[in-house]
Amino acid sequence: MAKKRIVNKKKFIRGITILLIGFIVMITVIVMMIKGIISLFTKPKDQPEESTTSQTSNIEEPKPEENTVTVASTTQPQVSSENEGILQQWNLKLVNKDNSVERSYVPELAEIDDGIMFDKRAISYLKDMINAMYKANITKIWVQSAYRSYDKQEELFNRKVEEYKKQGKAQEEAERLAQTVVQRPEMSEHNLGLAADFNTVTNEFEETKAFEWLQKNAWEYGFVLRYPKDKQDITGITYESWHWRYVGKEHAKVMKEKGYCLEEYINYLKGVQEV
Repeated sequence: MAKKRIVNKKKFIRGITILLIGFIVMITVIVMMIKGIISLFTKPKDQPEESTTSQTSNIEEPKPEENTVTVASTTQPQVSSENEGILQQWNLKLVNKDNSVERSYVPELAEIDDGIMFDKRAISYLKDMINAMYKANITKIWVQSAYRSYDKQEELFNRKVEEYKKQGKAQEEAERLAQTVVQRPEMSEHNLGLAADFNTVTNEFEETKAFEWLQKNAWEYGFVLRYPKDKQDITGITYESWHWRYVGKEHAKVMKEKGYCLEEYINYLKGVQEV
């Protein structure tokens, strides 16, 4: 009887143990399930997923704003109101193959000598310059040509074209070559009455004392060498040591200091020429 009780007691303890183990396992499973559910609803939204990080890790960081330079290469330079007024001055009027003058434009003229006319507003500066040369014992100096009418300019241009045609040049080529020596009417500075051709109108003039003096002193009277030897690609005109143009003392001084021809100086005033 005592033996039977012992066996029943062992069975009871084993049953209780199994129940406890089962209960613990069940509780553990329930806890894990609850944690899983909580983690789904409490995952931080600002944390990138691993796959997203790997995709964006090779994207280059944007450069600091201070290193960014915006170049407005297609915009036109802004001309100051002051320079806009200067560009409209009569003595800076640019006339060449790209900038013509209306035939209706005829300046008020005054006579220099023997029917040779010059713009009345500038003739005193031309006379003063020639007188200064005389005082420097340079007496072999005279104005060969100054103002020309449009008809006279056309006559000279056509004559030069014919010279090239006689050399075997076709009409178009003859006109192109002629224009590097004699401008077409409406495209010549002589139509402005602001250009003076000295002496024999050849480059022998550069060997004279008069030319040497002009190079040093002409700017003080407002004159510049209009077609320099080293600017032929800009002016489109072959070197003319005899051709001097009135622009005014202030402008002539800047042009001499910077080594500008008139085309470059106009661009400088517009803001498209380097200082």
